[in-house]
Amino acid sequence: MTYARRKERDSRASGLVLFLAALGAFFLGLGRLPDSSVAPPVTPPAAALESASEAGPDGSPAPAAETSPSTSTRETVAIEATEPGPVATPESVPTATTDTAANAAPEPASPRFRDIGGLRQPRIRAAAAMLYNPRTDEVIWERRGLDQRPIASITKVMTALVLLDQDPALTRDVVVSRRDVRRASTTYLARGERVTLDALLHLALIASDNVAARILARASGLGTRRFVERMNLKAASLGLEGTRFVEPSGLDERNVSTPYDVVRLIAAASEVPALSQIMRKWTHGLRIDRRRVNIRNTNRLLRSPHVIQGGKTGYINEAGFCLTALVELPDADPIALVVLGAGSNARRFSEARRLIDWVTTTGRSLLEPAEHAN
Repeated sequence: MTYARRKERDSRASGLVLFLAALGAFFLGLGRLPDSSVAPPVTPPAAALESASEAGPDGSPAPAAETSPSTSTRETVAIEATEPGPVATPESVPTATTDTAANAAPEPASPRFRDIGGLRQPRIRAAAAMLYNPRTDEVIWERRGLDQRPIASITKVMTALVLLDQDPALTRDVVVSRRDVRRASTTYLARGERVTLDALLHLALIASDNVAARILARASGLGTRRFVERMNLKAASLGLEGTRFVEPSGLDERNVSTPYDVVRLIAAASEVPALSQIMRKWTHGLRIDRRRVNIRNTNRLLRSPHVIQGGKTGYINEAGFCLTALVELPDADPIALVVLGAGSNARRFSEARRLIDWVTTTGRSLLEPAEHAN
């Protein structure tokens, strides 16, 4: 009987010890609970870190000088005639912070419009047009100067600028692929032919050859997709806020810009000697594979009395007939002009000449810098 009572007492003592141990563990856990009044640390979004890490000055190489093709000194590179990468879509168009090789985007451009007062307006029927002084950064006259429109083959000016930014060997041979010539509309090239980058630049800027523009993008060392991204980055670095590209030839109506952007683009391209020399040629002879080809410039302004430092035409149905040029004027600054959406091939040139005549006569006073431009 004594043994049974002792066992019951020991069992009660063990239970009490277990209860006290559990109670202590409970209060110890309460002491370690986190303070709900203290906010957890905030992690910056990945996009913000990426933008911060990629901002910086331009690291692009200087443009290369123009090189004439020479069969004795050509460097033949075996570039596969494969289909180029898919074209960038508007959703994938990058901004100037997505590539370390691009310039940091400048401050948003604010056009400085001259007040023509009571001066007679030039008679222009095109959907949009502009006269611009690159030296003073003043808009002398405009019609819908900030409206965004398709620019067709004026796109090729940016294609040429971006290519030269890569500092390519212009004597390098490239093979024309099946994809290059598909639905190209205008071209001197055929599948399987070999052609130098220098010849392609001439074909794109003088003859407005669409296949040449496609090959320049594909053979740039970037591939078509990255090349189009660089075109948009280049536009951002030049402050062309209304300009977007989805492919390098201008056949796609989603390649858009504004008159204000286009005049600044042609002014920038005309400052590159390799491009200005090409754009000023009325005719040019070149070799494509084993045949000799003579091409003629689509820019008829070159046959006018005016000295053209650079220029480019463009046409697709959605854009109408387009033209931009940098024109030397006697005893005045060069003037950049653009005509977008003219009703015919002849009219884009007649309206461009009309703008030149107007600014050198009626609007002559506007060529002097304004003390207070609007």
